[in-house]
Amino acid sequence: MEEVNEISVEAEVDSITFTKETINNNENPEYFSIFQYDFTRELSSLEDTYIPNASEENFFKNAKWSPDGSCILTSTNDNVLRIFDLPRNALEIDDELELNSVLDCHAGETVYDFCWYPMMSSQDPDTCCFLSSSREHPIHLWDAYTGKVRCSYTIIDHRDEIVGPNALTFNLDGSRIYCGYKNMIKIFDLHRPGRDGQDIKTTPSRKSKEGQKGIISCLAFNPDRSGLYAAGSYSQTIGLYDESNNELCCILQGTENESIGDTIQVQFSRDGKYLFSSSRKDNYIRCWDIRNTGEILFKLERNGNTNQRLSFDLDITGSFLATGSLDGKMIVYDLVNLNSKGSPRKVLDRLAHDDAISAISFHPTFPLIASCSGQRKFKLIDGDKLENDQSITSDNSLKFWRAEGNYAWCYYNSEGEILIHPVTNPEGEENALKEENQETTNISNETSLNADIEIAEEQMNNSDTTI
Repeated sequence: MEEVNEISVEAEVDSITFTKETINNNENPEYFSIFQYDFTRELSSLEDTYIPNASEENFFKNAKWSPDGSCILTSTNDNVLRIFDLPRNALEIDDELELNSVLDCHAGETVYDFCWYPMMSSQDPDTCCFLSSSREHPIHLWDAYTGKVRCSYTIIDHRDEIVGPNALTFNLDGSRIYCGYKNMIKIFDLHRPGRDGQDIKTTPSRKSKEGQKGIISCLAFNPDRSGLYAAGSYSQTIGLYDESNNELCCILQGTENESIGDTIQVQFSRDGKYLFSSSRKDNYIRCWDIRNTGEILFKLERNGNTNQRLSFDLDITGSFLATGSLDGKMIVYDLVNLNSKGSPRKVLDRLAHDDAISAISFHPTFPLIASCSGQRKFKLIDGDKLENDQSITSDNSLKFWRAEGNYAWCYYNSEGEILIHPVTNPEGEENALKEENQETTNISNETSLNADIEIAEEQMNNSDTTI
């Protein structure tokens, strides 16, 4: 990642403090502006990049924006982690520009997972780093400026073999690293690389029916800082754990009539009250009520009948969920304005790629959405033919999309939820009031002037009559 100054654009997020009465009992909370997406208006494609020297088998597997939004990190089938800097003119409508990666990190083996350091800021090079896990390799902490490995964390199994975790993530403050693999969650202290770590067994033994069995395939922390984190597994279960003691609180799973499949992604809602999950070979993203019932509230449909991970994402306000599909469509659901049945409305369903969309990611501050595509293709054996004479198409690309909408003033309530103030633009309201007052004054002045002219004309007519 190239060292650059902070991106400065007109749409940059501002923060102000209200001086007028608010709805919080005359309190003056800290206000900040957040972009509100309007998916009724067309998205515009900004950039389109293909992997250098790409082949049909070298597809994008995942893409994640950095916490400060200055760049995006991608994983491809050639076991290379690439960083693309955000163009300075990304918010300007322009012709497509070719992007080139500014940093390539070769993992050596199949990349299972990767994640940014949560406190990352391009203005502080010490925080510019990310983790990656690969098959039969230690966990590496990479420097996002130099591409070198800062340190490694090694997991050794009972056969003295190195294990590459299937899932890894930081906790919210970035002090610990959580790794998931078969029947185990391992916790490392960020400042203590090596082999020393805390082993958390998800089940007492391999033959036991208690606990959460299977490979831990995904991890996510609740953003409400309650200390709750979720672990999805390939055994069709999702476990909720307490960070303070790492004990299993409850297990979310399907019913006898409907299983939830092998979980590949879990993500909490922004307010921490709900949990979204997706699975392999499954056409739904499920929303779980983790407050009381632990039941499925609703399901969001997409074409996901594949073993490949198709990652979804929530915008910063938690109002929209975006996901890709196997047929190359970008789908967005409105989680706030529900339909007549009480389910989220589908506000966008458009063709974005000519192949499966493996990941979609909202930019943390700007009205930008990143999507990447591609999937593994299998060569036909001699004599085999495609049904209906269909041809195999490949689209291994990364795209940036600019969304339309407006900025609104928001604040946090006592429960930590982001609320939009009824007066979303107080400065604009004051300016409009001034303009209205000025217009009224101008009309009044114009009326007074017309009256004076009429009086003068009447006096002149009287003078002529007297003469």
